[in-house]
Amino acid sequence: MQQITSIAWRVLKVMPVVGYVFILASAPTVMKRKGYVLGLVALTLDILPVICLIKAGIEIHSGDMIPDRDNFDLTPPARLEQAA
Repeated sequence: MQQITSIAWRVLKVMPVVGYVFILASAPTVMKRKGYVLGLVALTLDILPVICLIKAGIEIHSGDMIPDRDNFDLTPPARLEQAA
């Protein structure tokens, strides 16, 4: 029983770090969608532990707190092919 508790405690200590990795990995996409300033605000709110939970709870019921830009495009630009 003590080994299970020890393993569970180690996993719980690592979980916030894993969350930060996911947030930082999604940073470029969020900043493209929302713009530089609003993207940084959204990422900052997501990194703060308690505020992140409050923000997620509000977004579940009402949608995005910080709206996306109107003219964002996540698809890569078309590439020209070399002629034969």
